[in-house]
Amino acid sequence: MQRLQGATLSLWSSFTPVPQYAFATLNLKQLKQRMKSVGSIRKITKAMKMVAASKMKQDVQRLENGKYFGVRSIQDLFANETYLQKKQLSFKINKTLLVPITSDKGLCGGINSSIIRETRSVVRQNRNAFKLFLIGEKSLGALQRGFPELLTQAITAIHTPINFVNSSSIAHQIQQNVTEDIDQIAIIFNQFKNVVQQVVKRVDLLNRKNFIAQFRLVTKYDTAEPEKEFVQNYMYEYYVATAFYHAMLNNFASETSSRMNAMENASKNAGEMLDKLTLEYNKVRQAKITVELCEIISGASAV
Repeated sequence: MQRLQGATLSLWSSFTPVPQYAFATLNLKQLKQRMKSVGSIRKITKAMKMVAASKMKQDVQRLENGKYFGVRSIQDLFANETYLQKKQLSFKINKTLLVPITSDKGLCGGINSSIIRETRSVVRQNRNAFKLFLIGEKSLGALQRGFPELLTQAITAIHTPINFVNSSSIAHQIQQNVTEDIDQIAIIFNQFKNVVQQVVKRVDLLNRKNFIAQFRLVTKYDTAEPEKEFVQNYMYEYYVATAFYHAMLNNFASETSSRMNAMENASKNAGEMLDKLTLEYNKVRQAKITVELCEIISGASAV
């Protein structure tokens, strides 16, 4: 019996001692670093939410002030013209210039991806029936690789806040890219419903040739002064510019409201993650303290 005990003691003494708290100390250090990084992200998202909320109020106010400016004024003129309604003109649409409007910056939820997804689904129906004029950095990055032969031009880094002068300049640039084979312009944008809801909307516009063909049937008293040729082109510029102004007001308001919601959700998720990490940190720390106390008590009993 004594020989067996001696063999057991000699076998135990041959093991290499292992640090007992290496894993607990490593976990505590990693958890502390993770908590610090999540806390920093939470501060950033909270700040971005406050900035987006401030910008959203201004963009929504601009939308409220300008959403009725020129909207459907030309369409109502055509709809109330009895002679034009009797003619019932219809135009064959062979090719369309698609104009998707996205933002230049990200971190604004899914409003850009919804516009890109809608544009892709439309183009894939008949690739040869469309051309693309892109507005916004996000649409350029997502669509230029998939449809390089359809891309005519892109506009990025748009000056904000948007106003009628900027949107008129963009509308004029788009009209310069409307060739003779393009029969209509289609704007795809996010329509602002409220702070938590935005929907993808498409607005179709006539090209200059078809617009003038309809405008020539308007009665004389509407086009007597100044000259009819001037009025036709002026009205078409106004018709396109107001449509783009309305679309861009809606899209900018949708962007800032979606960014505010996205940053609010990010802050909430970061808070929940920080709570879980804090709980895990406290568990590991408590386990380490418990082990240390057990060793101290065991050592005192041995003495």
